[in-house]
Amino acid sequence: MNLCPFCGWPEDELFDLASQHRTSVGQTVWTRCVCGSLQMRIVGATGSRIVARSRGNVGADPDSAPVDCHTR
Repeated sequence: MNLCPFCGWPEDELFDLASQHRTSVGQTVWTRCVCGSLQMRIVGATGSRIVARSRGNVGADPDSAPVDCHTR
């Protein structure tokens, strides 16, 4: 299991889906981690991979997420 390098949140547990659209290689999906890190994922026939990521909020606490969004 891969974890966010900034807060340790499991990357396969999406916290917030920001945007998604079809591309010539599948789908581009933008997600936001519980710590605020924005990730660009490419989803294709071979699976999903994160191809870009912004820095998360330094010292973010996953337990401070809103209860209705916190699925961990």
